[in-house]
Amino acid sequence: MEQSIKRFLNKHIIITGAAAGIGKGVALRFADEGGRVVIADRNRECGEAVAKQITESGGKAAYIFVDLVDHNSINELIKKAADVFGPVDIAVSNAGIAESQSSALDINVEEWDRVYDINTRGSFFFCKACAQNMMDNDTKGSIVTMGSLVARSAKGMSGAYASSKAAIIMFTKTLAKCLAPMGIRVNCVSPGIVATEIYSNVEKEMMMEKDSFADWLVEQSIASGQLLISRCGTSGDIAGAVAFLASDDAAYITAQNLSVDGGMDWCW
Repeated sequence: MEQSIKRFLNKHIIITGAAAGIGKGVALRFADEGGRVVIADRNRECGEAVAKQITESGGKAAYIFVDLVDHNSINELIKKAADVFGPVDIAVSNAGIAESQSSALDINVEEWDRVYDINTRGSFFFCKACAQNMMDNDTKGSIVTMGSLVARSAKGMSGAYASSKAAIIMFTKTLAKCLAPMGIRVNCVSPGIVATEIYSNVEKEMMMEKDSFADWLVEQSIASGQLLISRCGTSGDIAGAVAFLASDDAAYITAQNLSVDGGMDWCW
């Protein structure tokens, strides 16, 4: 374990979409700081690999399958997680997908519903279930959701993804207001450009090499003066922000959306 600070010693943290990308980075960060981490994901092979990586490094982790489209699967996740690590202290709603069509005019009903089922509906009911566990156990917990730079963007692409992330930011604020009397804080982190699988569909449409879109986007954003920190974001950048908001260092912060985007400005 490399982290010297153990802000989450013996805390139980559930992270959705933690088998890869940003979610994996968040899981590793919490584990480094002493947390007992549940890797919640549909991808069993990758999820178990992340849990194994943590335990072999001396941390505590367990993989539990979840399908965020299925409300019963979400409830089963919380039950199994509580059986393994006790009451939930921190929940991170990270899982998300993007549509295969890049234009808001091209997307069909099935694709729109698929994005919203996971990004918005699944996130809300996951957060709600975790909040209920916290209230049942009188836990003064923390919930962190995952927004996006594009939630405030006027770009014409990614109609379903962008609007689903905007919805997440607003339900974060709504949930924070509901849970404040119970001592539960709810905040959102909105990443900027981070190289993850979320860009794979765009790369296919634009006939670009795999894992090249993020770097291309960074170059374009630097050239146009829209990106102030001239590099691609990392999962570690996002994990640091999530860990801060979940920790007691942010004890007086709730109902906020923290942009971790290198000063990116797409609002034009």
